[in-house]
Amino acid sequence: MVKNNGIPDRWDMEVDLVSVGSSMGGLSAAIYGHDLGLSTVLMEKSGALGGGTALSGGVLWIPYNHHMIEAGIADSKDEALTHIRRISLGRHDEEQVHAYLDHGPEVIRYLEDHTPLKLTIESSPDYYTDLPGGKARGRQLYPDPALMIPMLKEVEQTQPILAKVRRDPVPFFLGLRDVWAEGRGLIGPLALACADRGINMLLDTRARQLLVKDGRVVGLRAEQEGRDFFIKARKGILLATGGYEWNDEMNRRFMNCCTLSALTPHSNEGDGHIMGMEVGAAMALMDHSIYQPTIHVEGEEVEGRPFYRPIAYGYPGNIIVNRHGRRCCNESFYPDIGRAFFAYEKVNSELANAPLFWIADKACAGKLGISAMAKITKNPDWLHKADTLQELASKLGIPADNLVETVDRFNRFASEGTDADFHRGETTYQKWWGKRMYPDKEPNPTLGSLETPPFYGCKLYVGSVGNLGGLVINKNAQVIDAEGAIIPGLYGTSNTTALLSHGFAYTSGACQAKSMIFGYIAARHMAKVGFK
Repeated sequence: MVKNNGIPDRWDMEVDLVSVGSSMGGLSAAIYGHDLGLSTVLMEKSGALGGGTALSGGVLWIPYNHHMIEAGIADSKDEALTHIRRISLGRHDEEQVHAYLDHGPEVIRYLEDHTPLKLTIESSPDYYTDLPGGKARGRQLYPDPALMIPMLKEVEQTQPILAKVRRDPVPFFLGLRDVWAEGRGLIGPLALACADRGINMLLDTRARQLLVKDGRVVGLRAEQEGRDFFIKARKGILLATGGYEWNDEMNRRFMNCCTLSALTPHSNEGDGHIMGMEVGAAMALMDHSIYQPTIHVEGEEVEGRPFYRPIAYGYPGNIIVNRHGRRCCNESFYPDIGRAFFAYEKVNSELANAPLFWIADKACAGKLGISAMAKITKNPDWLHKADTLQELASKLGIPADNLVETVDRFNRFASEGTDADFHRGETTYQKWWGKRMYPDKEPNPTLGSLETPPFYGCKLYVGSVGNLGGLVINKNAQVIDAEGAIIPGLYGTSNTTALLSHGFAYTSGACQAKSMIFGYIAARHMAKVGFK
């Protein structure tokens, strides 16, 4: 632990709570801290509010929440605890899990009562519904579209802060959705709440270094308009800067991949991780990420950096194959696609599958909008089209005989309704996945033959919607060092901290909820409310 460093002769700003990062955790902490009587400031590296949350589906995973109770859906802390213990591979932290589950319902009640945010139950089940403690509905909440979309559209005419909420980088980034749906529907109301409270929001201000005096973090050095900007934090600093997906060096050091095609903002470069490590913070789960397949359109950039798009997968008429032309994963469960990317052949010291390829027939490519998307992208060459599977294989550079054999075998599975190789569509979550697009397809809504030419194919890249490793915190959101000692004055949340509330697992909404919950806890602890 650093004892002393770089204290300036003069501070440019002095407040009680400095919230670094403007996604769910940073915003929640600034709001709750203000309401508890703390002077707060929100600092955001980029020129837009919301971080990766604004680009997301806007889901929060909150077991036994009041919306579930009102809908008559049974749940309990014991069931949620059982579930996390079952799926975490033993890499969760019991203290954090209890803090997450104990405070989650309280936090969403507070935000719904004290900000414009209104939530409702989202349709998705837990990823591992069929394992002990899982639930088929109710734990996933998201901004109520019937309330949030019209409200935000109306008030954006008079509230300039809403123009600062991060927008999707391109149209149809996550399909057809309203500009105030999902992730922006979470961030918009909280941004309004900050503006209503007069909370200072410093955009384009990058935190660079934590400042320590006598072993306590007392402030930070930021960069604003090319010069140093020093902020003193009388109660504490909350690091909520997101993940490190766009830091290639950190990806090479900690992940099992050299390059990552991130679907998060370019500002996610691990700033909070680096600052925490500089003062001795412990780290965990640095090999954990929410991998997703992506595509890349040659020449397509956002903010001067390569841009990657998500792609739909795991539906009837679509498979994913490896460089040998063989299926290698359960396409209706994206964590298994991530596994396939990094399957390792030890005998030859190489990846067993990569690169992976997306394959579909005319009906599927049309229904998912993939064939149409190729017509509106800057360069259509990313999507290959052929009248036969043999011709498509030649264009993709994979063995034609293998691809034909693979499709024939998959088509037999589709006609039987059972995937004997990868068990696609067998779980509650996977059935839900298929029924989103094919609600009437039985017995397996994820299986369907590839039979209608032309056939389509494209190369897939290793993408991520968030690296989940980071600083280790305790139940009070205080960052701890490698020996388990608290680093006084330093708090953490968002993907800047390790997902120890779930361990080596993930379910939709876990990260955003963790960020929100521990931001709230951090503000409460700084204000000494409800703590000894």
